Amino acid sequence: MARGAFFSVRGKKRWNRRNKSSRVFFTLMISLLLVTGAVRYLSQATVPVMAATTGARTVTSLLPDRQTVLLHILGQVIPGFEQPDPVGNSNNDAYGEIGIQAVSRFDPRDPKRILAAQIPYMSDVQPALQPLLRQVNSVPENEEAQRKIIIPSPTAFGSGDGKVVIYHTHTTESFVPTSGKKFTEELDLTVAKLGEELASILLETYGIPVVHNNEIHDIPRSTSYEKALPTVKRLLEENADTKILIDLHRDGVDRKISTTQINGQNMGRILFVVGSSHPRWQENYQKALFLHDALEEMAPGISRGVRERPLVYNQHVHPGALLIELGGHENSLVEVQRVLPILARAIDLLYNN
Repeated sequence: MARGAFFSVRGKKRWNRRNKSSRVFFTLMISLLLVTGAVRYLSQATVPVMAATTGARTVTSLLPDRQTVLLHILGQVIPGFEQPDPVGNSNNDAYGEIGIQAVSRFDPRDPKRILAAQIPYMSDVQPALQPLLRQVNSVPENEEAQRKIIIPSPTAFGSGDGKVVIYHTHTTESFVPTSGKKFTEELDLTVAKLGEELASILLETYGIPVVHNNEIHDIPRSTSYEKALPTVKRLLEENADTKILIDLHRDGVDRKISTTQINGQNMGRILFVVGSSHPRWQENYQKALFLHDALEEMAPGISRGVRERPLVYNQHVHPGALLIELGGHENSLVEVQRVLPILARAIDLLYNN
């Protein structure tokens, strides 16, 4: 009995030592994986140029938020997981993201969803749903040709105060069916031409004073927002009464996304992009939302909606700053020119609001 008790006690001690060693080993492995992921992430993390921010740069403005850091670390240690790019001018339409989340209830940007996919029963606890930004209901193809443009009568000619300033961060963005390439320094084939025509309509039809700047900022393209910022600040200093500041672009999405048909004519659709990484972004967002609603009243389906991105786009410099995407690279210049009178009327409504 004494011998049996001795071996029983000894066996328990040996089991406890093994169990403790296993727990220590497991803890060390998890820690090692997380540290390795963090080191790999920090060694390759960069700040997007589009997030380049206000004049006085702080450390916190250059660092990603905690959620982004966690996602990148998980991406280093979980096979098959990759964090989506924090894109500024994305080539993917916003409805793709909305559709995936609505159908699968999976948001790749939410760490809790990622863990729930790995831990049984955790997915039974549902987090609060986040509100979506304004989006456009799709229009059946057989109804597209029947849609009409209804542009209300102009307000009193030249009744508002202040100027509209138009510039281009990506001045060389062009339209492939017209120019044969996505970018060109022949500005009559680029968004600069659209800015010139929009300025003319606003002045001649609505009596709104406009300043149009067509300086090239996107050569090289990687530093375009940084190069455009001094231009924007100078324009605002020279035009202290600026009421609306427009950065006019064209998108890089598929033609099916960037095109609609109204009155039997193909037209480039309009997208508003709002950067939310500055304190007063809601002021810009409300103005973009106003324009979206005005466009949908006049020509349903002409607007692709308002997209918020956790960047700045130099919109921190003015409470009426707007980034407007007209059509896409697969549209012709003529298709996008057709939408300018509708956009001009919406801007007139905002200007006199």
